[in-house]
Amino acid sequence: MTASSNQASAYGAQMAKYFTMNQPPTVAIDSAVSVVRPQMAITRLIARSGIPERTASIPSEKAYVVSVHLNHANSGEWELWTDEKYTKTGTWPIGGVAMCDLESNSSIRNPGPIDWIHYHVPRATLDSLTDDAGLPGVKRLHCVYGTPDSALNHLTQSILPCLNKPEMFSQLFMDSFTLMICSHLVGRYGQLRKDIPQFKGGLAPWQRRRVLELFQEHPDGELRLATLAQECRLSVSHFARSFRTSFGTSPHHYLILQRIEIAKALLLETNNPLVEIAAQTGFSDQAALTRTFANVVGAAPAKWRREHSSRRIFVQVSKTPFPTNTEIDPTLESAVPVTVLR
Repeated sequence: MTASSNQASAYGAQMAKYFTMNQPPTVAIDSAVSVVRPQMAITRLIARSGIPERTASIPSEKAYVVSVHLNHANSGEWELWTDEKYTKTGTWPIGGVAMCDLESNSSIRNPGPIDWIHYHVPRATLDSLTDDAGLPGVKRLHCVYGTPDSALNHLTQSILPCLNKPEMFSQLFMDSFTLMICSHLVGRYGQLRKDIPQFKGGLAPWQRRRVLELFQEHPDGELRLATLAQECRLSVSHFARSFRTSFGTSPHHYLILQRIEIAKALLLETNNPLVEIAAQTGFSDQAALTRTFANVVGAAPAKWRREHSSRRIFVQVSKTPFPTNTEIDPTLESAVPVTVLR
């Protein structure tokens, strides 16, 4: 996208602006946070006063907004206009999903409190995914407004604590997360008629070696999934599937596990404080290390160090840290039942 198109796109502060146009002066968005990447943007909007009047139309662009409700909406509160066609929904549960094609003329009204996550997905991102998987392009994403989607809701809940810290979304994580989100959207809502091609087997030995070399060169996760796939001479979706077959997890999760193993060694072999170990293993602060370590190992680093103190042998370790990049919930990419196109 160009800079000018970014400014007009329906995410972040711009989405908040669209929703507060035509509203009484007392109506305001209480919170608007976003993580923006060219392939997808994620925005959380909270408005305790709701949106009592019909919003302004969102300018047309070749993209979808996929909305996940984080709060319950009462029956009859949600109203939608799409190309002047009126829709009034029933009860909207937590985790209910809506999809808006931004090439249509859409506006909404919801007088009750709102708490939404909006995924801004350019059509180019979906087209890249289907092209890569050898599938026809998605002509339309469609779902009944308010449809419960446990997989999308789980993915959304997993990233909520991180949205106000965009630096936590490494390139590799964002690529993997986008692949999961878009694969799920295409597979469930894309109304594809062609069977999804299946690829069996994992990476060849030379491909495994090359991937591990690249991981050693980029321990911070600032590595494109497309780069890994290209180095292995595979499509992105084929690479993602083959990597999981070979290593039992996603590329991003694999990197997390390697960094946790390094943290374990530092806990056992040095007397360094946790804040130093966090820096040495690439986490932005001690809290980030503690959260990720506990998620992976099942115990906080300090507790784990005490329980394994009899094995500790103190040595001098270089204080040169990995490039800083805090990790997001490491269980995210291995615990969610999302079908990846392959």
